[in-house]
Amino acid sequence: MMTRKELFKYIQQINDPVEDYGKILSNLHYTHFNLMDKYKKIMESYDLTFTQSNVLGIIVHAYPKPLSLEEIKNMVLEPNSDVSRTVVRLTERGYAEKVPNKLNRRKVCIKATQKGLKAAQKMSADGKFKVFTKDLSLKEAKTLIIILNKLRKKV
Repeated sequence: MMTRKELFKYIQQINDPVEDYGKILSNLHYTHFNLMDKYKKIMESYDLTFTQSNVLGIIVHAYPKPLSLEEIKNMVLEPNSDVSRTVVRLTERGYAEKVPNKLNRRKVCIKATQKGLKAAQKMSADGKFKVFTKDLSLKEAKTLIIILNKLRKKV
């Protein structure tokens, strides 16, 4: 039985991308969970979940334009996340506010508050997030983006 460390060494040994596809996928999964675990720990220092930070980032990016829940759901990274509940939590904590939908008064839109804008600004400036990519050259970063895009298009 291999330890996690031994397994990771094993899945890094790629001799043939076609034959070793399982190792590539395992390496991708391992990296995903490893990065998410580290990201989660950083987000805990802001008292936010991954989904909350994602939704906050979406509404901050759209600011000052308010977004409908449907628009937020179409942009959120986790398609199965409960955006409605996440918005309620962000609103309760003062990061977001509900505003009337100009086209349909029965619906509401979501807009970042000043507190939400400040929190997003603080996170954007936080060097803890840059640790994930600080050692990549521009060429490596561009190559990584190309590879990730290729992987997403295959599914």
